[in-house]
Amino acid sequence: MRVLPIFFLLLGECLTVKVKVAHIGAVGAMKNSEKILQLSKEQLKQEGVLGDDFDIEILNQMGCGESYEGVAVGADMYHVQGVRAFIGPYCNAELDAVAKMATFWNVPIVGYMASSNSFADKSIFKTLARVSLRTTNSLAEAAAALIKHYGWNKVAIATNTGAVAFERVQSFEEVFHQRGVNVVKKIMLDEYTNAKSIMSSGLLQELENSARVIVCAFSSTRDMTKEFMQAVTLSGMNNANYAWILPWLQIETKDNAPWLGDDGEYQQNVKDHFANAFIIDDVNGFDNTLVTPFKERLESNGYSTDDLEMKNIYGYIHLYDALRLYALAVRATMNETGDENAYLNGREVWNHMRRITFPGLVSNAGVTSGTVMMDDIAERAPVYAAFYVPPNSDTVRKVCELEPVLLTNCDGTKTGNGCYELQITDLSTGFWPSLDGTMAPDEPVCGFRNEKCDYTALIIGGCVIIFIIILIITGFLVARICENRALANTPWRIWRDDFRVIQEDEMKSMLSIGSSKTKMSNMSMFVKHHAVVGTNTHASFHLYPQRRPIVFNRQDLQLLNQMKQAVHDNLNPFLGMSFNEKEEMVVLWKFCSRGTIQDMIYNQEVTLDSKFHGAFIRDITLGLEYLHSSIIGYHGSLTPWSCLIDRNWMIKLTDFGIANPLERWEKMGLISTETLKEGDDKSGSAQKTSILYQPPEVLKNQEANRNRRMDQSWVKQSQARRQMGDIYAFGMVMHEILFRALPFPNGTNVTEILLLFFWIVGMRIQKYVHQFVVKGSLVDQMMRMMEQYANNLEKLVAERTGMLEEANVRADKLLGQLLPKYVANELKMGRSVPPKTFNSATVMFSDIVGFTTICSSSSPLEVVSMLNSIYSKFDDAINKHSSYKVIIGNLKILFDSFIFIISLTKHLFFQVETIGDAYMIVSGIPEENGNEHIKNICNTALELMLLLKTYEIPHRCLVFFV
Repeated sequence: MRVLPIFFLLLGECLTVKVKVAHIGAVGAMKNSEKILQLSKEQLKQEGVLGDDFDIEILNQMGCGESYEGVAVGADMYHVQGVRAFIGPYCNAELDAVAKMATFWNVPIVGYMASSNSFADKSIFKTLARVSLRTTNSLAEAAAALIKHYGWNKVAIATNTGAVAFERVQSFEEVFHQRGVNVVKKIMLDEYTNAKSIMSSGLLQELENSARVIVCAFSSTRDMTKEFMQAVTLSGMNNANYAWILPWLQIETKDNAPWLGDDGEYQQNVKDHFANAFIIDDVNGFDNTLVTPFKERLESNGYSTDDLEMKNIYGYIHLYDALRLYALAVRATMNETGDENAYLNGREVWNHMRRITFPGLVSNAGVTSGTVMMDDIAERAPVYAAFYVPPNSDTVRKVCELEPVLLTNCDGTKTGNGCYELQITDLSTGFWPSLDGTMAPDEPVCGFRNEKCDYTALIIGGCVIIFIIILIITGFLVARICENRALANTPWRIWRDDFRVIQEDEMKSMLSIGSSKTKMSNMSMFVKHHAVVGTNTHASFHLYPQRRPIVFNRQDLQLLNQMKQAVHDNLNPFLGMSFNEKEEMVVLWKFCSRGTIQDMIYNQEVTLDSKFHGAFIRDITLGLEYLHSSIIGYHGSLTPWSCLIDRNWMIKLTDFGIANPLERWEKMGLISTETLKEGDDKSGSAQKTSILYQPPEVLKNQEANRNRRMDQSWVKQSQARRQMGDIYAFGMVMHEILFRALPFPNGTNVTEILLLFFWIVGMRIQKYVHQFVVKGSLVDQMMRMMEQYANNLEKLVAERTGMLEEANVRADKLLGQLLPKYVANELKMGRSVPPKTFNSATVMFSDIVGFTTICSSSSPLEVVSMLNSIYSKFDDAINKHSSYKVIIGNLKILFDSFIFIISLTKHLFFQVETIGDAYMIVSGIPEENGNEHIKNICNTALELMLLLKTYEIPHRCLVFFV
């Protein structure tokens, strides 16, 4: 290694040699770079490298534009301006050309930003030296050294398409081969791909089956690596079993860390994607240790940094070092040869750039990368570091440094490398998130396909476990079969396939309650929740989403049997339950066609007098009296909507007895709250919750049960408390019947009233429930209602007649659109259209090529708009040949259409539009036209093809089907 002194002796009294040095920069990059060159020149003069016998004149030109003007600038500066040394060009492409010309001219050239590996070939670039801190070949050497340091020998390479990435990977593969690192797999992604595409490509699975140490070499290091690591994280491969090595090769500026946004905002979610990854970068790559000494150095020499691009700080430092390297090499050549024209021998000057070490721009601040060390082929031997990205941390950790050490007895011009090795110094150990802190192996212990392990014992153990599991499952199934058989004997169970839910449209045609203005939204939930059990047993039902299988205890089974056996004139029969099927539990009661009391008392069109009031209250009282004296003991859910009215205007109580089981099953998570249909308001006109019909003691117990854990005992509502609750609810319902309003006006403190009044009154009323028997007859009221219906009959008939006429007009219009006029008229007259056989006809099937592809990349609205447009043009074209179309719903009736079309008697063509872009056109039926049907079909086909050639897709400019 040759270390040059700072001061030099003058060669004697001779004329000053002033060498013209050309700096070829880049348009729009490193503004005011002349300032840095001037600073470097002044420093060289202070140190005596430049003096009276040797000086430098710096000429600045811009290149690296779209027209490769830097190459022309280099030729002009050499031939016309007499330049005898070059710094730059800035970019790889122009440096390649100018460096080759410099070799031909035997002129020294120093690259300060180019990173391509091809410049390391000194058999081509014989006078080129580089001072870049990051180059492809040096990063490859650093990656290989790190891989060998951690004992890995097998790696995979992830890269992308494109010339830049190809050149980088080629360099990595060459270096890995020289260092004994085996590349077992290489995947190649699209150059502008994203995380979603990477995951769907299946390439990550190939990596998973081939390697555990992956080196990522992309053309766009920051952006491409961000997308790739996101895909790795989403695929579950970002863990301690994988080591991701990211050589951080930035082409130009010093980019922010990938987890920092353009505005410097910290993005933790992006940072998490890089967890457990190694980033190989300049030793000062992830801190700002270069910025402060750089500013201080310029300001101490009277230069301001305000007009410099600080994001390109590496470019300014390299530019300073490039001029300094050239001047030191020329001075050394002149001192050694004693020839003042030694600077003209570019190859000799290049030789003095080899194995030279000198302080750089920021070396005075003690920055590791500030000192410039040139290797044996005049390439800078940079100092790299490996940065580990720990999970759940805001910073990166420098785990080791890789410092170059020059080798003796090595000639780089013969070996093709820089004759140095990287000496690794561990700064941190035990950081890997494995159980013992050791690094992940490059291959699983059992191999990638478990070919290195014997699983005989595990297989035997697994078989034993499976056998035990089978026994358990068999026992479970046997128990379940026995249980199902026991349940099958229960008279109240209804299998889900044994009843059918009636839809609202079907209900409208079945019900006869109210006028034509009646809407389903005004009917009670019991009316709208309608089903048919068996063949003709109509039922109302409650549907509860079932989350877990229901297992009935002995008390549940007894209660359900008692409910099934309960018979009384004022009780609605309990039909049964459907459970443990289709994730729902359904409780079915007999259907009452006139709805609920709530439907009546809050319907202002219905007049209720005292006779109705007495009859309703009497029926409710009789039903409650029977329940309280029966083995069931209580109702438990008495509300206005649980009091049904049958066709004889008799009140029948429903939903009785099942309140306790439902409350317990919901708490146990077996079922969820009852499902209501759209528009249902279970609580009626003014009520928003059934809490008004429950006494405080019942609510107290419900709240206690809700707050209990699943392992705590259930507080059952006692029969006495339930009976008191029934009387409490009966008082509320009775008030609504008599006054057609809730007991409390808006704004009343219901809680206070409940505590002060019904707590005591409810207990007293219970004793006298049998006395609430109000006698009354509904005959008089029914006669008055019949008279009211008769008065409204004329208006109702006119109203229905108008609706019928309107429906007929719509039907005729629709029939005319779907069928030929002749067929439509025949069908309306009740006559059939007989089939007919034709001797000859022509059928054409057409399909638009590329239609499916266009639809798959278009939105639904765009597809609808396109279909409307093109089918309108098709119809116009076909109408020119006296054709018409019939729209059908699916392909199945395509064959039925052959029987149908023979009844057409007016037109030449018959088109059947199936689905999508398919057409069927028929000529020669129903009117025979000799052999004209062939010509007609051909003309139609030609016209449709001509239309498609000129048809421009509406949402894609200048895009045609053909």
